Amino acid sequence: MVPKDLVHYQNKLYYVYKKMKPESIKEGYVNDVKDFWRCDVVVRNKFNNDDSLLFLREISDLEPIRDVI
Repeated sequence: MVPKDLVHYQNKLYYVYKKMKPESIKEGYVNDVKDFWRCDVVVRNKFNNDDSLLFLREISDLEPIRDVI
């Protein structure tokens, strides 16, 4: 899977898991939705008058896994 939208935020790389309008979530429930979708960060996008919430998941470094058979 190749994520379509990548975001560089606070020296880390994220992909956009969901993009929603702020009025579609009740006030005070953004963190609950973030936890439900297992996202790391929620930011507000105000680029080109597109006021939306971006639910982001971090793309961490790859770690080699040793195969034990």
